[in-house]
Amino acid sequence: MVKYIAKLNRSITIKLIYNKNTYLLGMVFVRLGRYLRKLLYSESNDQAEIIELSNEIRMSVIKNTYMGGSLYWTGFHHISEIIFLNSYLKSDMVFIDIGANQGEFSLFASSKLKDGHVFSFEPVSFQREMLITNMHLNKSTNISYFDFGLGNKNIEVPIYTTYETKSHFGKHEGLSSQFHTESRNELQELINIKVFDELFYENLKRMDVIKIDIEGAELFALQGMEASLRKFKPLIMLEINDETFKSAGYSTNDIVGYLELLGYDFYKIFRGIILNTPIKNFNSWGNYIAINKHLPNIPSAAE
Repeated sequence: MVKYIAKLNRSITIKLIYNKNTYLLGMVFVRLGRYLRKLLYSESNDQAEIIELSNEIRMSVIKNTYMGGSLYWTGFHHISEIIFLNSYLKSDMVFIDIGANQGEFSLFASSKLKDGHVFSFEPVSFQREMLITNMHLNKSTNISYFDFGLGNKNIEVPIYTTYETKSHFGKHEGLSSQFHTESRNELQELINIKVFDELFYENLKRMDVIKIDIEGAELFALQGMEASLRKFKPLIMLEINDETFKSAGYSTNDIVGYLELLGYDFYKIFRGIILNTPIKNFNSWGNYIAINKHLPNIPSAAE
């Protein structure tokens, strides 16, 4: 019965959420799914299940984890971002997924880029194994995955997380960070960090979109791909989180200032649409879109 209810809620949500006229109704089912996830959470059940998402994507998820549960009950973990990519991605683009986790963004991009390619970076073993499983489920031949993270120097570092489950009604798979904090204080493993430009700059022909969410290491990864950023001027979907930035020794102003020097303005996304006016103040945590002023085809925006 639970599987049937979850499948029904996913399918209704997916059908409604992409259409601006039915988006709000779709969000009603998103909230219902989130409520059911918490209501039916069972810490003892950590078995993976295969579900179907939009664009005929299949994913193996653990419904009693935070991100997996969101996908299981609603069909999405990142709603506005996926809606935006659905309209923005073109078939021949190159998509860079930094912090791919179990593959929500990589698989979605793969389904849209029939003549393009996805580069997925996931250094953490648990998440990467789920990503690989999901690539195989979808027979994704246009995804290349890499078992290292990105930074501004080649180094091996520890990565930390928390295995506490009460706060998020399950393990949160998206908290792995290079930076030890009070809330991320359990050693997960050692990972390798490499410099993007040293590996890819010479042979890369294009780079259209970067999605980056690596819990504080964003500035260092972007510094390590500065030559590529200057050359290709990709659109960047970036998580702004001053707490994780500070754990890494810098601030929101530092990373925003760095990208502004490279010609980028920042925009909010609302219901999958880029709002018209560039922003300077970041009062809330979340994903923002950075667009280079010299990008040939700047995405259309809305007031």
